[in-house]
Amino acid sequence: NTKSRKWTPLCQYRLEDFHHSTNNKSSSSSQTQIDPFPDLKIQIVKEIVNTGGAIHVDEIPLDTGKEISAEEFHSILVDAQQQQEEGDASSTDGSGMDGERPLKKHKVDDMKKKEVVLIDVRNTFEHAIGHFIHPTFSTTRGDSSKNDSTARSDSVVDVKDKDDTSTTKATTTTTTTATTTPTTSATPAINPNTVTFSHFDSTFCSQNSESLKDKKVLMYCTGGIRCVKASAMLKQRGVKDVSHLSGGIHRYLEKYGKDGFYKGKVFVFDQRVALDADSMLVVKQEEEEEKVVDDVGEKSHDCQHEKQQQQQLQKQKDVVGKCIECNIPYDEISGANLCSVCRDLILICPSCRITLHEFHCERHQRWKDAYFTFLERFTVEELEKQKRKLQSLHDSYYLPAKKHKNVRKTLRKQMEKIDARVDDIKVGNAVVEQNAKRRCRTCFESNDICDGRCWGFWKHSQSPHHVQGGGNGSTLEPIMEAKVGDRVTVGPNWNEIRLGGRGSQQDPVRLGTVVNIKSWASGGDELDCVAVKWDKSVDCGRRRNTSGTEEQQSEIYRWGVVARNGQRMYDVRRVVTGDGDSTNSAR
Repeated sequence: NTKSRKWTPLCQYRLEDFHHSTNNKSSSSSQTQIDPFPDLKIQIVKEIVNTGGAIHVDEIPLDTGKEISAEEFHSILVDAQQQQEEGDASSTDGSGMDGERPLKKHKVDDMKKKEVVLIDVRNTFEHAIGHFIHPTFSTTRGDSSKNDSTARSDSVVDVKDKDDTSTTKATTTTTTTATTTPTTSATPAINPNTVTFSHFDSTFCSQNSESLKDKKVLMYCTGGIRCVKASAMLKQRGVKDVSHLSGGIHRYLEKYGKDGFYKGKVFVFDQRVALDADSMLVVKQEEEEEKVVDDVGEKSHDCQHEKQQQQQLQKQKDVVGKCIECNIPYDEISGANLCSVCRDLILICPSCRITLHEFHCERHQRWKDAYFTFLERFTVEELEKQKRKLQSLHDSYYLPAKKHKNVRKTLRKQMEKIDARVDDIKVGNAVVEQNAKRRCRTCFESNDICDGRCWGFWKHSQSPHHVQGGGNGSTLEPIMEAKVGDRVTVGPNWNEIRLGGRGSQQDPVRLGTVVNIKSWASGGDELDCVAVKWDKSVDCGRRRNTSGTEEQQSEIYRWGVVARNGQRMYDVRRVVTGDGDSTNSAR
């Protein structure tokens, strides 16, 4: 507390709060055999969820929406669904506004209730694999083969994010006026199409707050944290009736599972990646386990096989995600499937993945034939064609220029990259590799070295070498010794595509100092990366400190990270003297 100059506890935990960090239940599911939270880290930050300064921490208690329990959230959705069904019944039996008989008084009162608007505050890839179904659109009018937007309002706001690359649509929720026979269609909650949470206010709220002022707004997110700030953003723009789900999707699914309004999986930001709705159900969990035990030995093999087939069919029906290429039902998120432009996670099925070298998210579909991270497989003619397409997008699509400043800058940088590649090919400094291997979008290594899951919890939980102990079954060699203060230079696995040249004309040899040693993988059990602060003569990142002066910025490099083939990767190496000690002056 800076005002009173007194220390106050930031957080307080009990022993039982940590019981969920492991899952000791016996199950055939691999999800339940992983310790999702192997470590505890407490850190003081300016914002728990980054808003880009849109919401100050002192404003949250004053402006945040009403926090409601899972039961109350569910009850509101049930009431909205019943109201919709009564409205449908009154219109089909001729007792509606256009019918021969007048509406009863309680029907008129129901029509005066505020319309419920359900908003998913999470990122696009999270919404893609699972979301709440809007109850007032569970039975929509018109052709069920139409896309979700036909079940919503004609009032559609085009939201163009200043960092976005295509038009995204945030829809308000006024039902259509067609009077054909109702058809069942599961319409998801509104997806604001945000890539990062900091965009929620500048895009969705700024464009849709006026249309939401007379609505009853319900918000939800994974654990209930983002909603606290998101509801404050809307209320500061004049939307009065805003509520958010306490405990988020987690608490709701613990109570209702897949029998509620949430459909699909929920992304959980740890080694479990995504969970089925029923895997989080607490109320019936013990009953189901007892039932399984009672059934063992009582059913024949044929009955068990039939039950497994039924469960598999039901699982397929529960899939709400779709492959971005072929549009088939698919909801497996992998750290290997990233957009080449923005590195956003995308859904792409194995059949489509094997045919493509690089992938593009929904926002960047306009770029999919022109923007590629790796250019070694393209001829001069193909590169020039890509540049023409990018130039066309730059000059005609992303206007006005000020609004799309960052997008246009990205396009220009890619065109400069293409020009440099074309020049290298023409003068003989580079050759076209039409059979070039697919590369990881994160570390830029070829797919025989990296499977694309080399970052965050993906590596620790899924990469083959962690399962097999070395890719080829051999014993891993120990990591080379390193300590803070060691002098280092470019190592044997330095990747120039990702890390830049090995030096400059002024300083042909890079030299730097190790300032930290840490784990490359989130929750990893090895210290396999180093933070290096390069000498000031090297052209690398700098930042201003609190006093306003520039300071050298450290960079992270691999130090013994295990590749897919079992090889340990070293981006840098120690500079040693003749007696084997690290030196500050060796070149």
